[in-house]
Amino acid sequence: ASLQSATCLCFYSQATELQLPYRVLPCYSILRMRHLSYRFEFSAPLRLEAEKYSGSIKVKFDGMPSIKLESYQPDHKVGLWERLAIATRRRRFTLERDWILELKGIGYKSGLNGRVRIPIRHSSSEEPIIFDGASIPLPWLVGLLTIGILRPLGITLVASIVHDYAYKYGTLQVATGDNAPFEELPLERHKADKLFRDIVGTVNRLPPVGYIAWLAIRIGWLWVPYNNRRFTGKKPIAEYVFVLFVGFIFYLLLSNFGLNTLLMVLLAIYLSAYVISLVLQHYLIRKS
Repeated sequence: ASLQSATCLCFYSQATELQLPYRVLPCYSILRMRHLSYRFEFSAPLRLEAEKYSGSIKVKFDGMPSIKLESYQPDHKVGLWERLAIATRRRRFTLERDWILELKGIGYKSGLNGRVRIPIRHSSSEEPIIFDGASIPLPWLVGLLTIGILRPLGITLVASIVHDYAYKYGTLQVATGDNAPFEELPLERHKADKLFRDIVGTVNRLPPVGYIAWLAIRIGWLWVPYNNRRFTGKKPIAEYVFVLFVGFIFYLLLSNFGLNTLLMVLLAIYLSAYVISLVLQHYLIRKS
């Protein structure tokens, strides 16, 4: 018998500093007939005090952004291959209210030092702004290779909202004083990428992860547009040279040890890192 309706199954989870620095309340709308829909809502912050982070820059905000993920509800029967395509698709989302954060200590763009507002919708459109989570190329592959660290809705969430807005409009809404109005500040692509790197590293206290995420974004310079234009900002020549260097090192290892040995070593390292991450997560959950 088909299901005419279903009740939302909700559960509550406490995230650790190595994952999301806030609590979430996801709601899953279960199967309805042959249509599968998902609706996730990240709850409003449970902590009343402002969150402050210091690292390469200083970041402050009163609460985590409240977001709503897009739902998928096909109007026809979906086959296996279509479901697989959907499963690997980047999950997009919108804001439920304007979100404001404060930035300090940014040397490469002094105009960014102040309050930054990410609105629900841009003045040029009545539709809500759709975010996709940092525009990391091949998010499923990057997430797999990094043991889930660089998930678009993982520890890069805060930075990705700022980064996505800059990529859509080539600007950020900034107010340089407490009572100053928000104004659109033009922002070059490579500086938006630097800001993303610094926010990820500062908020999560993981600068190496910020650089890895930044490298992944810089690699997408060839095919990911910025403000609807390609090949803008500083060319990522050094980044591509680094990727080629890593590829050359991999080739040398492959030539000396063979494919099977190299794959076994990489698999052993990957599984060891994964097991360690599980143990740390279990420890931090019990500690909290």
